[in-house]
Amino acid sequence: MGKNSQDKGKRNYFKIFEQIFESPTKSIFDISQAVGLSRNTVSAYLKDMYLRGIIVGPQIRLNPAPNYKEYIYLMSFRNPFQVFEGLKQFPNMLYHVMTFGEWNSMVVTDRPMDFSKLVGFESIVRQGVRGRSYTPRVGCTTWDESFQRTYEQVEKFTPVRTEYKDRRLSPPLDWGEDEWKLYHAFKFNLRKKVTPVLRKIKVRYESYSRWIDTLEDHSTIHVGFYPQGYQSYVTYCFLLSSDYEESVKSLFSFYPTTPFIVEVGSHLIVFLNMISSEITRGLFCTIYDMKRKEMIKGFNQAVAVFHCQH
Repeated sequence: MGKNSQDKGKRNYFKIFEQIFESPTKSIFDISQAVGLSRNTVSAYLKDMYLRGIIVGPQIRLNPAPNYKEYIYLMSFRNPFQVFEGLKQFPNMLYHVMTFGEWNSMVVTDRPMDFSKLVGFESIVRQGVRGRSYTPRVGCTTWDESFQRTYEQVEKFTPVRTEYKDRRLSPPLDWGEDEWKLYHAFKFNLRKKVTPVLRKIKVRYESYSRWIDTLEDHSTIHVGFYPQGYQSYVTYCFLLSSDYEESVKSLFSFYPTTPFIVEVGSHLIVFLNMISSEITRGLFCTIYDMKRKEMIKGFNQAVAVFHCQH
């Protein structure tokens, strides 16, 4: 395939991603109308995007509510691989990662847990209630262009204006059995074909329709874009302390790969996907520039090695 064809394909991938980012359950027909491609072409592109990990999601992340919270732990253990394997069988696990860096284990649970009792426990770097999650809209751009834009944005930044930290709770999560069945069936891909799923979990379409209408009252929906396929990237995880969180989120939206940003207490955890050592150097220069300009007060970092979703 020639370079022009590859560039055209990348642009079409991005156009389709944009439509799903805006409207996660949009039909293939409506996407084809919006992007000016045939329905069959959109269907083929989308199949390829999922197969290669160019698009991830739409995934659902629940917001903290008065009667529902999730908890994040960044910890170090003497043998993190043993802990990673052991946690696969633990109850109340939602997600866990083995990392290399200033912590070697990240765990998300649906109730508070005391991991200091586990064999080989060494320390907790940070723990707290998981707040809201964010996946800022990214552009169809190159790494060079994105680093130029982030550099310009950081240089323009002045730490004088105040930014409100939004840590409000969502309304109480009043789901019944059917709503929880729907959540677990669709949480990793909201675009699954509805009728076969409903038949499998024995939920009526009317219940699905009511649930989908109120889903954004209780959750955030995330669609990731990774032009070279998610598995091609190394995921860097940063724990950032900042009084200017909106500026931080905006900055990482300049990258060509989708960042995943999570509130934990007064901090942000930011997952960024890098493709080469040269680009990684650009990322670390950006982080140091952010600290120099006082956009962030401090940071800790690790690299994801293995992860497990429950």
